[in-house]
Amino acid sequence: MTTGGRDVVAVVLAVGIATALNLIVGAVLWDAIRSEGPGLSENATQILTGAFGGILGVLGAYIGFKAGARAGQTAEGDSDD
Repeated sequence: MTTGGRDVVAVVLAVGIATALNLIVGAVLWDAIRSEGPGLSENATQILTGAFGGILGVLGAYIGFKAGARAGQTAEGDSDD
């Protein structure tokens, strides 16, 4: 089994995005716990929604690309020429 350069880049980016997301969530929760106000602000909610939406978008694009590439490989092998 060979690993393409795109797969390595995707894994590196996924690890980087996951690390950044964990830091952002940790910082927002730390602020919500330690703040004198009501807790989780509207801005913090928007940050979390955007971060999780972004990671799901990137993950969906990669999975869609891999599924399309795999379907293209099986379609090429099924020709009756």
